[in-house]
Amino acid sequence: MKSASLPIAFAAFASLAQIGGALAQSPEDILAAAKAEGEVLVYTSSPDAEMEAKIAAFEASFPEIRVTHIRLPSGQLFTRFISEHDAGVTQADLLAAHSSALFQERPELFVPLTPENLPVLGEQQIIVTPENASYQIFSNDIQLVTYNTDTVSQDDLDAHLASWEDLADPRWKNKVALVDPRNSANQVSFLLNMERLYGDEWFTGFMANEPEIVGTASSASQQVAAGAFDILVPTIPSQSAAVREQGAPIGMYSPEGLSHVTSAGFAVPEGAAHKNAALVFANWLLSPEAQVIQCEFSGVPNIGIEDAACAKLLPEEFTPARDVIPAEDAERVFGLVGLQP
Repeated sequence: MKSASLPIAFAAFASLAQIGGALAQSPEDILAAAKAEGEVLVYTSSPDAEMEAKIAAFEASFPEIRVTHIRLPSGQLFTRFISEHDAGVTQADLLAAHSSALFQERPELFVPLTPENLPVLGEQQIIVTPENASYQIFSNDIQLVTYNTDTVSQDDLDAHLASWEDLADPRWKNKVALVDPRNSANQVSFLLNMERLYGDEWFTGFMANEPEIVGTASSASQQVAAGAFDILVPTIPSQSAAVREQGAPIGMYSPEGLSHVTSAGFAVPEGAAHKNAALVFANWLLSPEAQVIQCEFSGVPNIGIEDAACAKLLPEEFTPARDVIPAEDAERVFGLVGLQP
């Protein structure tokens, strides 16, 4: 895999941030500052295998910059960051999360990202744009059904899960798991869209199937593989990648009726100790090289790219997940699936 050209990658750097707290003022200075900083700590919700592949490729191009990461679910990641920020200590140099809630709600905490400090924005076609300049989207996923291929046949899927509405089909009674919507705005957004498409009466049929509420899609995918459930919703491919790679009987399926797309975004904290290095890594995350790696881990790229690994692209019509949801909407959804806020 060939690295992006360094002159292209840095041609648009004009005024960047901090060498130990101060912004550098030229393309040469930003790269020199990043090399002097020499490290980036990323708080991320991405799977370890995906991060390790990206870090290896990045460090091959930028051997002077060492990247380490701490993986947490997006909600916990944001809570940790805010706790540290409020205590006057910013540990993370970059946040890369499968939610943009904090970036939308507290944009002042992050460096505004522009073509001047993130030159890839002027070089590539960005497909899904952010709500504000405090972050950028680097990956997308279409939410799917994870199912056990030993207990669910293609005939089952065709007859009983042709549409998302068919989650209310009695075929799935006591055989369906639902990712706890209290843990992620993406899951709340999914259920709000199910309500929009199929009405409250759909929830009556779905709840008659007695879905089991599970904590995370990653751990529940292992339960699906073990036969505890036939299907798990809603999920994205990376959440079951590890068990599928081990040969577990796991398949991914997309019913008709809803293309609900979640996005992952990154942001550089204003208080980061290694802003320059973080911006170099962030810029690289939207490069063709990094986006191909993203595709290899089943993500959908957020730049226009032609590569065999990136055959899966967003459909022409899709519904973006909402990362910021009014409390009353969330509470209504929790009630529809029998949960307390």
